[in-house]
Amino acid sequence: MELLDFMMECAKIERTIEISRQFLTKIPSFHPYQAFKQIDLHDDGYITAQTIQVFLHRFGQLHTLKECGILFYKPEFKYVDFLRFLLPTNQLLRDYISHSDQKTQQSNECLKEIAKHISLEIVLMNNLLPPKSLDKLANGTREDIECLFKKERLFVYQDEIDAIIKRLDFYGDGQIDLLLLKNWVLILNQQIKSKNQKESSSTFATPKKKVQIQNAIKTTERKGSTKNTPKVMNVSPKKGNLMEKQKSTKKVANYETQKQEIRGKIAQKKQEGETEKKMIKEVQTNKKNVNNLSKIKPKSPYEIIEYLLDKEIKIEKVKQQLALQKEFNTLDAFHALDVYGKGSIGVEEIDTLLNQKSGQSVHIFSRFNSNQLSYHDFLYLLQPYSVNFAEILNTRQPSIGGNQKKISQLFSNQTIKLLIELLTLLQQIPVKLNADIQLFTKIDSITRDNFIGVSDLQQYLYESGLRYTHHEAMLLINAYDKDKDGRLSLQEFLDM
Repeated sequence: MELLDFMMECAKIERTIEISRQFLTKIPSFHPYQAFKQIDLHDDGYITAQTIQVFLHRFGQLHTLKECGILFYKPEFKYVDFLRFLLPTNQLLRDYISHSDQKTQQSNECLKEIAKHISLEIVLMNNLLPPKSLDKLANGTREDIECLFKKERLFVYQDEIDAIIKRLDFYGDGQIDLLLLKNWVLILNQQIKSKNQKESSSTFATPKKKVQIQNAIKTTERKGSTKNTPKVMNVSPKKGNLMEKQKSTKKVANYETQKQEIRGKIAQKKQEGETEKKMIKEVQTNKKNVNNLSKIKPKSPYEIIEYLLDKEIKIEKVKQQLALQKEFNTLDAFHALDVYGKGSIGVEEIDTLLNQKSGQSVHIFSRFNSNQLSYHDFLYLLQPYSVNFAEILNTRQPSIGGNQKKISQLFSNQTIKLLIELLTLLQQIPVKLNADIQLFTKIDSITRDNFIGVSDLQQYLYESGLRYTHHEAMLLINAYDKDKDGRLSLQEFLDM
């Protein structure tokens, strides 16, 4: 692998791990020090690959000692290193964790999620291919990395450079230590050699992570066992008549207030019905516009690739617009769509939201090989590729009592329109490329490593008269990259 492709792969891994870190911070009983003490079995003040392996085996995450060793770029992995490994980059979330109560016991469910997070990091890092050489890196600073991309005439975003430095900065001083990086690359090379010896042709797929969402605890009032018994009082007939009159006037007043409340509720329902009708009309118009795009039948391969790429760019733009809506958050949206309260979203719920025939949204579920969307799957669908927008979306807190409200009560019409537009785009069956091996070898003309990377795709489109940025080309690769290694294999390309 070339050095720049290796760096972009590191940035992609960092984004995926950052989402998992932010998810951990939302668990109430999460505290990193208690997790560190759970892994540090011998109470030595540091953890090793062996203690990590024991901890992961305890929660059903099976990894070999060599696979766990990919995390340890230092001989002693202390608590400071563990914090950098577990905490998100967002300073607000870091402050929230630092001020949390350390005395509260960490639940078994929280430890299980931490084990899943560590297992995800092990899987991604063991799947990372090392670069051929590190000679192009001069000092490992931000300016050095930017110069490398400029020399190759490749565009790179600032958030991608931040992710590269975050992943390869082992000391946490804002730059890459080249000696530690070389040692770490040697470990990666050893891992690949051992894999090649065991299996000549092995395909590695990242396991699907399902996240169990705990339903909100509903508190119900206890009904009193004792009944209110009326007290017997000696009352004169005049006072009795006055009391009866007062009771009758109170009843009339209560009846009138109840009437007014009922009338107000009826008026609110009428308004909601009118707004829903307007939304349905807008959704139908949006659907027509989206369906018009799908009717286009390009002929040449580069036209089909251009069409697919433009579709992924449009999906990314809608995701970014949705993330910028201040009232929108993924947890409230998940609970609102989970009508039956079963902890997952089915095909029927998506069809009712989009006001369409049953089964039209099956393509959304086909990418997860399931007929139900967990919260982790739903977050994956709504998560923008850009780190800045993803951070805005993930750090937004859910509203109080949001799990008991409808989607029209939670979000504005603009937000609901964007959500519907995104799901409508995602449910479309994409145009097939019907590619062959000759087209694959033609696109794989720069690296010639039997994989289609970002630079290969950019060069092919550039020769066809189309210019796309590194970020835009990566959107298309990410959409069809099943094993999430940042490039397209021959089988993945033929499935397009």
